Amino acid sequence: MAIKKEKYTNALLYFISNCSNEKLGLTKLNKLFYYLDFISYRDQKESVTGETYLHLQMGPFAKDLQDKIIKVAEKQRLITQEKDDSLKFGKRNRYQAIASPDISVFNGYEKKLLGYICKTFIDWNTDQMIAQTHSEAPWVFSEANKALDYKNADDIEFFTKDKDIAMS
Repeated sequence: MAIKKEKYTNALLYFISNCSNEKLGLTKLNKLFYYLDFISYRDQKESVTGETYLHLQMGPFAKDLQDKIIKVAEKQRLITQEKDDSLKFGKRNRYQAIASPDISVFNGYEKKLLGYICKTFIDWNTDQMIAQTHSEAPWVFSEANKALDYKNADDIEFFTKDKDIAMS
């Protein structure tokens, strides 16, 4: 599956602009993209970004997000990233969108899905996101350090098909 850089970058800008709060760090961003791609695949048989997700300890991890999307967006001055060391353990990346997302690159379903994901998870912390993704078929049926299979997206029950997304 090829990465769809324009959609990927604009989804990043969308999430940072619309889902950003004190709880949005790299791990939570990975989970938001996981839901964007796997729910889209479940409902439309195509992921939005074309990303590959790996089974890592803290849940699904977007293989190209950090090095190919976030770093490029920083270099293009679309976003800024700072390290926040106010946490008790470790540091969190803090993101700020400088540019606005171009939502015209998304179809109607994808626009609704982006909005629904932000609305649903805006107040969730990283631990809640990790626990939720660990309970779903794409994670459960994958092996450590291997790619998650999009075919298992049919078993994600957290979002009901189209009904919840259409209501967003």
